[in-house]
Amino acid sequence: MIVYIIIAVVLIINIINPRILWYIDSWKYKDAKKEEPSSLYVTLCRALSALGVLILVLVFYFRPIYLTDLVNANSEMQIVKQHIYVENGEPVIDSETYDDLSEDQIKNICESFGQYPYHMTFGTLFSDGSLSDLGEWIFCFYIYEDQELVRTVIVSDAGKISVNNKSYVMQNASTLIQEISDII
Repeated sequence: MIVYIIIAVVLIINIINPRILWYIDSWKYKDAKKEEPSSLYVTLCRALSALGVLILVLVFYFRPIYLTDLVNANSEMQIVKQHIYVENGEPVIDSETYDDLSEDQIKNICESFGQYPYHMTFGTLFSDGSLSDLGEWIFCFYIYEDQELVRTVIVSDAGKISVNNKSYVMQNASTLIQEISDII
């Protein structure tokens, strides 16, 4: 993370004033005089530095995020498992609630969360947490600390995930759902 920050600072300095980096290596010259950079050099430095900053922002934005950052073994958790299907032309939602999870179950769930990263999408910043194209299975995780709801995580087997009212995507979400089903 520190490397990202250092690179970003250097790139931003180079965008603001490319001449600074041009003069840094002036110690190499015997008389310590170095001619002025050309306007083409300044323009190219600014453009390449701006591109570098954009790439750093995108790498940081689309980095993998783990659900273990949201829950720990000391948290209390409630899980609602929903199966959505159509029977005789009518939509049906079967729900099961799991309130009393043991410490071992929560620990195993935390370990499972650590194996499945999720990612931001271009729409994550502007999302309201609503999900579409959910698939058949949805797991809702309500995470409490000191009897207070602090986080809500909704995972669908179609790879859609909502964390604290922001939409994300997760590969292998159906495998995570199967693992959680086996634990509870």
